[in-house]
Amino acid sequence: MTKMEHENLQIGPEIYGELLQGCVYERALYTGQQIHARILKHGDFFSRNDYIATKLVVFYAKCDVLDAANSLFFRLRVKNVFSWAAIIGLNCRMGSCEEAIMGFVEMQENGVSPDNFVVPNVLKACGALGWIGFGRVVHGYVMKVGFDGCVFVASSLIDMYGKCGVLDEARKVFDGMIVRNAVAWNSMTVGYVQNGLNEGAIGVFYDMRVEGVELTRISVTSLLSASANLDALEEGKQGHAVAVISGMELDNVLGSSIINFYSKVGLIAEAELVFSRMIEKDIVTWNLLISCYVRNGQIHKALNMCHLMRSELLKFDCVTLASILAAAADTRYIKLGKEAHCYCIRNNLDCDVVVASSILDMYANCRRIDDARRIFNSISHKDIVMWNTILAAYADLGLSGETLRLFYQMQLEGISPNVISWNSVILGFLRNGRVNEAKDMLTQMQSSGVQPNIVTWTTLITGLSQKGYGDEAILFFQKMQEAGIKPGAPSITSALSACTDLVSKHHQNFIYENAIYEIAFTEPESLPGIINHLLKDVDLLP
Repeated sequence: MTKMEHENLQIGPEIYGELLQGCVYERALYTGQQIHARILKHGDFFSRNDYIATKLVVFYAKCDVLDAANSLFFRLRVKNVFSWAAIIGLNCRMGSCEEAIMGFVEMQENGVSPDNFVVPNVLKACGALGWIGFGRVVHGYVMKVGFDGCVFVASSLIDMYGKCGVLDEARKVFDGMIVRNAVAWNSMTVGYVQNGLNEGAIGVFYDMRVEGVELTRISVTSLLSASANLDALEEGKQGHAVAVISGMELDNVLGSSIINFYSKVGLIAEAELVFSRMIEKDIVTWNLLISCYVRNGQIHKALNMCHLMRSELLKFDCVTLASILAAAADTRYIKLGKEAHCYCIRNNLDCDVVVASSILDMYANCRRIDDARRIFNSISHKDIVMWNTILAAYADLGLSGETLRLFYQMQLEGISPNVISWNSVILGFLRNGRVNEAKDMLTQMQSSGVQPNIVTWTTLITGLSQKGYGDEAILFFQKMQEAGIKPGAPSITSALSACTDLVSKHHQNFIYENAIYEIAFTEPESLPGIINHLLKDVDLLP
């Protein structure tokens, strides 16, 4: 262009347009700004040309320069589908999803019909906001203008319905596609994982392999996430194998997904091996392995990883600190917990909700109730997790009066108690020997519309059995079954203990003998060694 100017050759709008388009492809912001400066230098003939003005809007939008793109867009005399598509796409990428949707509405009001480049961005905005109603409106527009045959639009519909939790609609769109690319398949898989339908995600992955669809990182990471959530060992290992056979680079995303899977299924050595083979590791990767160690009780390894992180000049973030504090809580290692707390204060991490909850939980587990209470009082915005943590701390110590007072205070501050909150109050009363109050709380809990879970029933059965109320412990065990709750080993153990006590008291009364057998065979796979241990003294085993 400079040579053309030196030779006094005429440079028309088309030349500037092509140059700007090249800058769009390369995302060459600085070069594009220089071209813009030359356009302005040549006066209004070029700068007010509709073709060049539109190209400038597209250029700045694609380079994510929001202020410049918006300023030029609002000055356009004629806003065509290309300028609208650029500005809607920009708003969507920058997180201004409502503005993107309003642009979709406004362009139609101005007589410009959205094309199959605009629609995917609007659907993405609907998914991000969870606006299923407007998403269905856009779907109707897609059907009306015949864009449903476009694989990119259909994939965006699947993604939108998945993010809004309407998997039936997503599946209908997917099944109705004549041609499906990897994006469509991945959108369906991701939708299943995001909504906890992990079996569906694994099913779609296997269908992809049967159909011969090229598997991508998204395909494999989705399978690994679903496998981790289901503890599906073989499926997850197959996902890892597919990644290796396909020659996928072990980058941060894929590597972290594989480590997360092995961590969830308890294969620590495999997680360590993958970690060691990753060339580049970000903070997420380190945190995954640290949390893996903490979850599996290998605290010394978790702390060693923390030291290695520091040697790599990586700073701890909120997730790292939450893992360290969890390790301190599990081991009641108050010195480590205090050191982690001090680090949080020095680095302004103690304001984070998760970190603050972890600090509170650490002090509570270490039986430092006064320190826990000080942390709790210092938090300005307390969520349900923090309230439940402090309730559990007081309940565990048998301080039922303060537990109940906090339980009422949380409601006065606008926090509705959930089943965990109620369980803590019941536990506090039982620890303090106040059995009638514990039973009253169960009644109030059910009256308020909160249904007891397995923890509620187990807490009552265990507490009543320990306090010598064997008859009532067995009664609550039966009520738990009537409520459709499958007993676990702790509730069965406590019920059996109550039965043996009653057999001893009633000289092997057949009612309690039958109760022992009924309980014992309720969940036999959960009872290795339990029945023999509890019944050996009453000679009731065949």
